Amino acid sequence: MATVVEACVIHAMQDLGYKARWPKRDSKSTTWKDKSKWCAYHEDFGHMTEDCIALRKEISYLLSKGHLKEILGRKREKSKENNQDDHRIPEKPGSPPSDAKIINVISGGSNIYDTSYSQAKRHAKVSKTEKEDRPRKNTMVSSEKEITFDDTDKEGIQDPHHDRLVIKLYMANHFVRRILINGGSSVNIVLIDALKRMNIPESEIVRRSSVLIGFSGETKHTVGEIKVPIYIEGVNSIQNFYVIDTLSSYNVILGRLWIHELKTVPSTYHQCVKLPTPWGTVKIMGDQQELKECY
Repeated sequence: MATVVEACVIHAMQDLGYKARWPKRDSKSTTWKDKSKWCAYHEDFGHMTEDCIALRKEISYLLSKGHLKEILGRKREKSKENNQDDHRIPEKPGSPPSDAKIINVISGGSNIYDTSYSQAKRHAKVSKTEKEDRPRKNTMVSSEKEITFDDTDKEGIQDPHHDRLVIKLYMANHFVRRILINGGSSVNIVLIDALKRMNIPESEIVRRSSVLIGFSGETKHTVGEIKVPIYIEGVNSIQNFYVIDTLSSYNVILGRLWIHELKTVPSTYHQCVKLPTPWGTVKIMGDQQELKECY
């Protein structure tokens, strides 16, 4: 049996009369041929019409002469449209709700980067006043294909500085503040208190204790692991986190696991992180005031 398209081609070839070349009938016995396979072009058993090499050659010949284009032309055009649909940029998902709960937290340190706690608080107070005069969105999208940084990325940054990169992201239906981007960490880390504030039950934590080793060799045992969704300007990703139960200045630490998977490019100097998306390059700005309050 022939498919619908092949049946139409055979019919169109018959309408072409002498312009179409047909194979000669085989007068030999057909008892040895597979009776379950029929070729409409040869009008004989042995192989299927769609597998007929001679038919393909004849169709190519007729197309070169300008025939059969009404049938096969529509098929090719439809196939082209389907391929275009496959490569079409998907529609960007909607943005997270503006009234989503914001996760703040947690506690501060005593002396970080030679900046005392009291000095950092005074700096944060001044920064807060300056920031209120220039409100900014947390993220921006541009049409750039290459990820680069220039002086425009430093607008609104307190400079000179030696600040780490702390951002805010939409995680598990909550805006989570105090997220440290740390290229020196091989894993993603989330505090158990942050999960509680996101209304994520401890039952979702996979109880698998691991040992995290810090820069100076100190160790910390994890509570377990958990997968948490992160949304960034239309890009949804599920990230694996190690859960720890401790006091920290940060809710979340995003390490190389997140950086490499999303192909993000962080810049502590420019206080922002950029990542490619189907809709352009997304820029997530750091929050120096938030960082000062982490001390």
